[in-house]
Amino acid sequence: MGKTNKMYIVAARTDFSLEELKQAIFDWLSFLRILTIPESCCFGDEVAEVFDLLTFTQRIQMLTEKENIWIKVNAQGGEFQLHISKLSIHERTILDSSIFLSQQKMIENYCDTRMVKNGIYGYIRSLDEYLYNNVETIEKRNFETESEIAQLPKRYNSDKTVIVDCNQLAGYDIYFKGLCLTSCWKMYYSSLYYQFIPKPIFLEVQQVQSVEELDNQLIKITLFNHPSNWDLPINKKYQRLFRDQMGYDQLVWNNGTGVLRPPFIEYAFVEEVVQTVQYQNSYYQPVEKKQATYFVTRSYDNLRQKNIVKRTRGILNAQAYFPWIDEKSQKMMNYRVVDPEMAIDEGLLAYEFYIRQFLEIEVLDQKYDEFVSVLRFYLPKEAIKQIPLEALWDKLFDVNISNLKQKESSTRFDLKKAKNHLRVVFLDASYLENVNQTIDISE
Repeated sequence: MGKTNKMYIVAARTDFSLEELKQAIFDWLSFLRILTIPESCCFGDEVAEVFDLLTFTQRIQMLTEKENIWIKVNAQGGEFQLHISKLSIHERTILDSSIFLSQQKMIENYCDTRMVKNGIYGYIRSLDEYLYNNVETIEKRNFETESEIAQLPKRYNSDKTVIVDCNQLAGYDIYFKGLCLTSCWKMYYSSLYYQFIPKPIFLEVQQVQSVEELDNQLIKITLFNHPSNWDLPINKKYQRLFRDQMGYDQLVWNNGTGVLRPPFIEYAFVEEVVQTVQYQNSYYQPVEKKQATYFVTRSYDNLRQKNIVKRTRGILNAQAYFPWIDEKSQKMMNYRVVDPEMAIDEGLLAYEFYIRQFLEIEVLDQKYDEFVSVLRFYLPKEAIKQIPLEALWDKLFDVNISNLKQKESSTRFDLKKAKNHLRVVFLDASYLENVNQTIDISE
C-alpha cells in the first residue's frame, strides 16, 4: 500500500454566538499559522487566492449568523478546512506526520480545549488508516494493489456498481443521530452520546491505551500508542475490539444485510431509558455473546442521571436468543430485517450467518426443548421471490432441512442440527409495521 504519511484531524463543535464563532475561527487561524505557513485560501466556491492575513481577517468579520460556507487554507505541509453552518463549525485538517509529531502536545492541547468547551465529536488518526476504512469506490483506492482490494468485502451501491462494503471495516465512520461512530487512534465523545450509549460503557471500555474524562463530561479515548502503527495486526485487533465493545454496528448500519459479526453488547431503548447487556468471560473480558459466562446489564436514564447496574455469572437461556415468546402456541421468535438489494450474493452470506447465529447455540432451558424456535427474515416484497434457497442449502451442508413451504409472500423451512432446532421464515417486510411493538408470532 502506498502511504501518504499524513495525519487527519476532525472536530465538530456547536452552540456558538456569532462573536464566539468569529473568535473560534481566529483561534483556528492562529493554530494553523503556528503549525505551518499559509499559501492560498478560498471562501466557498471562489477561486483560491494567495493568502493575505488582512483580507482573510476582514472576510471573517463580515460573517453573519446565517452563514453556510466552507473556508479552505492550503499551506506548506497541511490542508485546513472549516465548514461554518448555523453557528456550528466542522473542522478538517490534514497534516504531514513530521509536523504533527513535532507539535503533538500543542495540537492535542488545542483539540482538548476546543472540544471541552463546545465539542460534539472529534478524532485524530492516520490519514492512511482513514482512507483504508472509508473509501468505498474501488477506482479511488489507488493506495492498494488489486490483490489487496480483491480481499475486501464488497456490495452494490444504489447504481448497482460494486463498491467496498466499508461497514465491515473497523474504522468506518458511520453516523447515528448526527453523531460520528468510529474506531481510530484518538477519539473525543461529548455528553450528547450518553443519551444512546451509557457513559459507563465509555469509561469502562477494555484493552485500550487510555480513557480520560476531561471537563464538561468530555471523554477522550486512545486506542494504541502510535498512530502510524495502525496497520500492525495487534493494533487492528484493538481497533476491531473497541468497535465491537461499543456496539456501534448494532446501533446502525446501512449496507442492507447488517454487521454479520456476533454482538459483544446489545442495546434496547425504552422511552428515556437505555438498556444494555455486555458479554464477558470468566476473567471479565469482553467476548462475543455465545462465549459469555458473565453479564453486565445496565438500565441508564440519562435524563435523570440514574444508572442501575447488575453483574451476574451464568449461561444464556432461550429468551436471550428468542425474546418474543408465545406460551399458548409454544413458539419463541427473533427476527432480522434484511434488504439484499445491495448484496452481490443476493443476501446469501447474511442468511447463513443469522441462521447459524440462532441455530448453533448452547442453552440449558426446558422451553428451548419444548417450544418451536423461530427466526424470521423480513424482506422487501420483490426479494421474497429471489431467495437463493439452493445456494443457502449448500451452505448449510451440515444441517438437516425439512418441511419446505412456499407461498407468494412467504417461505419457510425447518432446520435441525444435533439437538438444536430452528424454523426459518422469510416474510414480506410489510408484515412488520413497527419493530418496537409486540410482534404476533403465530403462523
